[in-house]
Amino acid sequence: MKWTTSLCEAGGSSWKRRVGAGLLLIFCCWHAGFLIFSIVPQDPKSEVPASPAMDFYRLVAGGRQEWNMVETIPVLHSLDARLEVEDEKGNNTTGGCVLPGWTPYPEPELARYYVLFHRMLMTASKPSFLEAYLRRVEGRLAAQRGKEVSGRWSLVIDAEYTRTLSLSRRDGELYVFATRSFNPANPGGIAP
Repeated sequence: MKWTTSLCEAGGSSWKRRVGAGLLLIFCCWHAGFLIFSIVPQDPKSEVPASPAMDFYRLVAGGRQEWNMVETIPVLHSLDARLEVEDEKGNNTTGGCVLPGWTPYPEPELARYYVLFHRMLMTASKPSFLEAYLRRVEGRLAAQRGKEVSGRWSLVIDAEYTRTLSLSRRDGELYVFATRSFNPANPGGIAP
């Protein structure tokens, strides 16, 4: 009798181990699938930063994080940012864009400021870093120069975007220069 009981118990624990191993295998495959899907390059200009499946996965397995510390090919080769303020006579004055003291964008570039402006430009998540920055600048300019400056300034960013390898091979150009301007009324960019 003792021998049969121990045989049944052994069969029961073997069944539990198989179910546990099967569930672990399903979880690992699910996790690996989402990890592989997450490293597929996305269009940086797309309105949606990720797919609903990835958003669900991040919700379940982690949190919403913005990483650009390790990129195989940087999206931006160079970046320069400045504020242009229009005065009462219609003349443009150029100033620094780094808050709180209106310091100029550093040359040579410092990683801290590059990452800040890179995230403001490339992140489409809400709340937007760029919109918050534009609101802060608007408030500081209004406090310094009065309400008449409202809407008469813009953040101007000159950047060289890295081209794909296939396009670079065609004509030898590695980067495309672009200038974009933003203000609180046009956080998506001012049409040229």
